[in-house]
Amino acid sequence: MSGKGGVGKTTVSVNLASELARRGYSVGILDTDLTGPNIPKALGLLNAPIYATDEGIIPAEGPLKMKVMSMGLLIREGDPVIWRGPLKAKAIQEFVNNVQWGELDWLIVDLPPGTGDEPLSVMQLIPLDGVVLVTTPQEVAIMDVRRAIHMVRKMNYRVLGIVENMSYFTCPGGEKVRIFGGEGGKRLAEEENVPFLGEIPIHPKVSELTDKGLPIVISDPDNPVSLAFKDIVDKIEDMLR
Repeated sequence: MSGKGGVGKTTVSVNLASELARRGYSVGILDTDLTGPNIPKALGLLNAPIYATDEGIIPAEGPLKMKVMSMGLLIREGDPVIWRGPLKAKAIQEFVNNVQWGELDWLIVDLPPGTGDEPLSVMQLIPLDGVVLVTTPQEVAIMDVRRAIHMVRKMNYRVLGIVENMSYFTCPGGEKVRIFGGEGGKRLAEEENVPFLGEIPIHPKVSELTDKGLPIVISDPDNPVSLAFKDIVDKIEDMLR
């Protein structure tokens, strides 16, 4: 969750889920961004078939046998979803109750921006173990993420921590350049008294591989971005053991 658009929630969701699957867990990904569903693209599943049976909907199978459900699997690429709140809530309810998820160790839910219909429906329908907040360093992102933290608390859920995405760029000489400002996510974590899970650096391979439907933690496990995700998953595993 973030509250802010464009901070990389889908990138974080896909790579956290992929790293968990790499560790041998049974993992599902639920994309609840109904009007901007990007999970299928990020996992190379744009043309994946979805089947409905008497028992419910069979999710698509992503890399490492991850189970995936998204509105992007049900509509043609480019078709808009123009829905008001009640239809969004009903769709999420269908995804939760009528998809054959099976026995999962982890279900990662990718939320759209804001603190409205979709996050509210998810928090009312799923007994969440916790929420990971994604931000970038800029103050305009920090403002919206702070609102999201307060929503999570009002809904009586645990904030697992904050991930700062696009934190810095490492120059060929090794110098770290903080293009979008300095350590806003860490400062927010301290102010709100929540864990700071880590920084994800900017790396051109992230967008390159995501466009090809290849999570970086699977395709390039030794990349600095992949190593940052591994450290974040270590912390989340420790919290929820």
